[in-house]
Amino acid sequence: MKSTSPHSGQGQLLSHRSSSPDGHYAVLDAVRSRIRQAGDLPGATVEEQIAIVEELATFDLGQFLLAHQGLNAYWTHHLVTYPSASTTLSSHSDLEKLIHERLPAVLATRERYGIFRQQLQSRLHDGIVLASVPCGLMGDLLLLDYSHYQNVRLIGVDLDNQALEAADLLARQQHGDNHITLLQDDAWSLQLPEPADVLTSNGLNVYEQDDEKVTDLYRAFNRALKPGGTLITSFLTPPPVLSAESPWRVTEEEQRLLPLQHLLFSRILEAKWTAFRTHSQTQRQLAQAGFRDIQFIDDRMRMYPTVIAQKAENAA
Repeated sequence: MKSTSPHSGQGQLLSHRSSSPDGHYAVLDAVRSRIRQAGDLPGATVEEQIAIVEELATFDLGQFLLAHQGLNAYWTHHLVTYPSASTTLSSHSDLEKLIHERLPAVLATRERYGIFRQQLQSRLHDGIVLASVPCGLMGDLLLLDYSHYQNVRLIGVDLDNQALEAADLLARQQHGDNHITLLQDDAWSLQLPEPADVLTSNGLNVYEQDDEKVTDLYRAFNRALKPGGTLITSFLTPPPVLSAESPWRVTEEEQRLLPLQHLLFSRILEAKWTAFRTHSQTQRQLAQAGFRDIQFIDDRMRMYPTVIAQKAENAA
């Protein structure tokens, strides 16, 4: 079932530009011009940076990143579920293969997706209400195994109508469209049709630099849960170059790829997912929002931790 909230359209998409106003070649020209104006960078000349741009333009994901500076629901789902029958590479580009299979940030978010699914699967029971905000394609919920559970209800909320349409399609493919409700709404003004036992959220706080706004987001999640309900969310930790509190742990090979990752995302693409936070910041924000029993599950590199928090049993 698909429905639209009367509160839709109150916010704006943070993760990516909803549409690129210029054509492919205009985007390339604009990126080249910006790189030339910025000049050489430590470890990368203007010519080397432009060569990376040219290679990005040869495959689908690279073209999207150049145009939108972020990931939409489709590309997020694509990266976390790769490799699968439905997620294959679009070219023979070495850079495309590296992004999918070796880049530390991508490996971390893929591992984070697996941790989310494990935690969600372990909490299933008859009659459970699960919500995903923002839901994207909603693979975190739709791809779980519900074969042993009855009367499960799923709620997906996203501001991006294209994400909701894609989630609706995936629900039909998974034969789950008879127990799913999809709402177009802003996460900060969240109003679910019923309180959730478990609410999962990934990929929104990393685009919001304002700490108080993120705390407000967690408050909205708290209000949307049943008393004693569970929030499963995540956050990006700061790299060592930005914070002495960085918890990152990488192998020698991953360490060698970090300069390229920084060059690619921060310099060339100017990606929007740069709102880094530490474990202690996140713990404090969740506590201020009314959560308790806050527990962290780190990915191997400690780049994209999962955090699980409970709403108080006696909360309204």
